[in-house]
Amino acid sequence: MSTERAASEVIEVVLAPDDPSDGAEDALRAGLAESPRRIPHRYGYDTTGSQLFEEIRRLPAYYPPRAEDRLLRDHADEVARLSGATELIDLGAGSAEKSELLLSAMDAHGLLRAYTGIDVSPGPMKAAGRRFVARWPAVRVTTVHGDFSAALPWLRGRGTGRLVAMLGNTFGCLTPPERSRFLRSLRDCCGPDDHVLLCVDLYQPVEAVRRAYGAGFDGERPVRRLFALNTLAHLNNEYGADFELASFEPAVVYDVPLKQVRGEIRSVAQQRVSLPRLNISLDFARDETFFHDVIHKFELGELEAELAAFGFECRRHWVEEEYQYGALLLR
Repeated sequence: MSTERAASEVIEVVLAPDDPSDGAEDALRAGLAESPRRIPHRYGYDTTGSQLFEEIRRLPAYYPPRAEDRLLRDHADEVARLSGATELIDLGAGSAEKSELLLSAMDAHGLLRAYTGIDVSPGPMKAAGRRFVARWPAVRVTTVHGDFSAALPWLRGRGTGRLVAMLGNTFGCLTPPERSRFLRSLRDCCGPDDHVLLCVDLYQPVEAVRRAYGAGFDGERPVRRLFALNTLAHLNNEYGADFELASFEPAVVYDVPLKQVRGEIRSVAQQRVSLPRLNISLDFARDETFFHDVIHKFELGELEAELAAFGFECRRHWVEEEYQYGALLLR
């Protein structure tokens, strides 16, 4: 791990890729061994994937960013007041546009002292850090390049009175075992004066979900399709894999009984793919399907019970009315 203070006064921290606390490679091996196979969510978010996702966020049918924006604009002041937090820890920060609403509310209450953004893709997060330093010169701004699962142990003992925020329904992108590991690690890194803000997509009408996640597959700029295939390109770049992108076809399925939106990729032919840096070879049958994204939709009571099992008490929750998007303030 390296730390430096850049000329812009943003403190930059890099969690080394071979850091034992970063379980990315183990998670990839485990996902590729499942049936059906699954590529962990983080591999969608290299620099190109992050840029594509920003385009997806702007699609008219894709409601989560707008619903979350309304929710935070309406309740960021209450979050700041109830938490009393002086530092925002931003898990999966991205461009941190929504996080700025929380920072503004903390500043309005005279609380804001520090911001720490954590993301696997450094570009948008660094730009956000420079933006925050320009707006709040007295605030300590830190950007951490790495997966939040590796960053949570690093955060332990580094301050108190913090608000740890996971926005953008990132929590819903974790599998149940991943959620359990995350909540256990989150609990261990939080002190008695810390709070957690969790934003999630609640269970809502089927057609609204299908329109939202089916958008961007066709047309001149099929960003959803490009985002899915970029996950394979990321594995080609990082592990020397030889996925032929033209031999795979993305799709999105909303499994209503399981409350899951699944980003699927189908092999259009029988083929073998090698990942030499992992010493792995994968045989795909024609029409075999694997997952690159699994997003869970929650019922509020179900979610509160899951959180309580790991020692988190819900102080307050808010629900955006039109699309049933939720935010929970925990301690």
